[in-house]
Amino acid sequence: MSASLTKECALHLGDNLAILRELTDESVNLIATDPPFNKGREVRADSDRAAGDATFSDRWSWKDDVDPEWRTLLSDICPAALSVIESARLSYGEDMAAYLCFMAVRLVEMRRVLSKDGSIYVHCDPTSSHYLKQLMDVVFGIGNFRNEIVWAYGLGGSSRRTFSRKHDVILFYTKSNRYMFNKPQTPAKSQRLKGQMKGETDVWDIASLNNMAKERTGYPTQKPLALYERIIEASTNPDDLVLDPFCGSGTTLVAAQRLGRSWIGIDSNASAVETARGRLAREA
Repeated sequence: MSASLTKECALHLGDNLAILRELTDESVNLIATDPPFNKGREVRADSDRAAGDATFSDRWSWKDDVDPEWRTLLSDICPAALSVIESARLSYGEDMAAYLCFMAVRLVEMRRVLSKDGSIYVHCDPTSSHYLKQLMDVVFGIGNFRNEIVWAYGLGGSSRRTFSRKHDVILFYTKSNRYMFNKPQTPAKSQRLKGQMKGETDVWDIASLNNMAKERTGYPTQKPLALYERIIEASTNPDDLVLDPFCGSGTTLVAAQRLGRSWIGIDSNASAVETARGRLAREA
């Protein structure tokens, strides 16, 4: 299916930068995505789950992972992004700079395809959340920053030397100051959300997927459907188009389909795309 058919559902295997470049300007109502975090390691799926042998590298190298064309593009379209990248290189290292350059050229394309009243939610963790926020400030405009949403998920390890890490961050930006927003209902009134949330605040208390969860595919970075259902309900209406350019096992797409939205998903991992395809087929 052609990626330019933006009011149809489409699942693509490949480099999301190339596929994003085929999408029509201002054709997407919501981007909700969970990109790599620059964790500096290989990430593998549970071999006995639907995701099978899905693996991806979350290591970054300026020499190996940065296309010189990206810097040229950014210098023409968003030169301030290069300043953020250089600052990260000096304060953190070349791996963070490479990761941010990878993200910057894609965020520029995401902004182009986002509708004038559209929104973008980017999931991240403390590894790079503060660097990504700087990058999104320059790409989308600091005045279009709406929320730093805290997803408090509860599960996870403990430490004797630090406070236990029990949350991720979701950065919420819009294309302009005229954006669509459905104020979330409180949990008592909501009929769709299955997770527990702290009312209408920017702290969302939604349990992460445990090993026995029915929706679990074994994909290493899979997030709960309740999390992405809330995002989609807040920032789209029925029949709107939702894009996830790092769709993984397809959680955003499944949530969109359940809520009556069109969707486009992109991932470079064949096993992830097949897992997403299977989940979506079961929802049909």
